[in-house]
Amino acid sequence: MPRPRANARPGVERPYSVRRTAASFTASLALVAVLAIDHTAATVYAAQPLGSLGLNDGVPLTIAHRGDPAAAPENTLPAFEAALRSGAEVLELDLRMTADEQVVVFHDDLLDRTTNASGPLADRTLAELRALDAGSWYGSAWAGTSIPTFDEFLPLLQRSEARALIELKGLWTVDALRPIIAGIYRHGVQDRVVLASFEVPTLLELWREAPSLHRAVIVRRLPDDPVDFAASVGASTVVTSMRSFRVDPDAAQMLQRSGLTVIVYTLNRGDLWQQALDLGVDGVVTDAPRRLAAVHSAQQG
Repeated sequence: MPRPRANARPGVERPYSVRRTAASFTASLALVAVLAIDHTAATVYAAQPLGSLGLNDGVPLTIAHRGDPAAAPENTLPAFEAALRSGAEVLELDLRMTADEQVVVFHDDLLDRTTNASGPLADRTLAELRALDAGSWYGSAWAGTSIPTFDEFLPLLQRSEARALIELKGLWTVDALRPIIAGIYRHGVQDRVVLASFEVPTLLELWREAPSLHRAVIVRRLPDDPVDFAASVGASTVVTSMRSFRVDPDAAQMLQRSGLTVIVYTLNRGDLWQQALDLGVDGVVTDAPRRLAAVHSAQQG
């Protein structure tokens, strides 16, 4: 997920004209068919990995942003292990592809911020990335921490009871997506993952290749018809910022009534957590999963 700052993902926002294409019509028919089979939107909603059955007595799920970056270097195995210890129900992570078409867990397109190297990650092979230090920037105790592959993350998820919100950074072809899909099924976690993207073409490729896997569309602000837009890309979850609900606070419940799970990012203050709770969203992405999980436990008690 992007951090809540204006320059977090320059150039991402673009018009969603694709939802008026034939793909939109097909997607809408598919959603109607699902609702017709299951009779109610609530049934579809409850069946989703991040849906209503995941709520803790009405408290939104704690979604650990890149693991627990308050405890360990983001998007590393120690960060995900710390997130599991924190009580977070969902692990959020980012995937990118290397120059030799291997899938790694990494957020930025450049290596500069979180490794001892510079330049685009996509220009490096997995072997070259393995030689990098992805921990020293965070603290000397983490020196030598490596960039994990997606295949290394999956056993950790498999052993836990957590779910995962997996963001695919940039555009992905169907050939690039197949190893991700295969790994998810090989580890038997297909009912506990949601694959997310800002990119419409990536979501459509996912829908065609693995229709039974849940997908999330990420938008900075909700489009005019968010239900139609989600249907056009076969998404069961909408991930957005709190700004989406400042104009229309009822939008979250409207999306949920349509069978969609609603996630907000990236909230790190108590007042924002309370706003999310008041809105009734299904999950909150946070850099402070330990603190948010503690707040939620207190509310449940």
